[in-house]
Amino acid sequence: MAKNEAIREKANVTGEMVGEVIKSAMPTFAKEQLVKSKKYEHRRDALNALLQDSKAYSYAQVDEILNKFDKGVR
Repeated sequence: MAKNEAIREKANVTGEMVGEVIKSAMPTFAKEQLVKSKKYEHRRDALNALLQDSKAYSYAQVDEILNKFDKGVR
């Protein structure tokens, strides 16, 4: 673990930057695709209410949105 931290420090890379690179490499889907997907078939009503029509989302983003919704976080 210390080796990774040393490499990040030398490259001046933060954990947030690494997370952004990972997120940017994930496939994204339109709201309509997510609502119709088997993965979220039990959450269709929530997806329709929470997601924007004009935006694309990764599975990780949708899971985060649904988790926040379930916990009552805005």
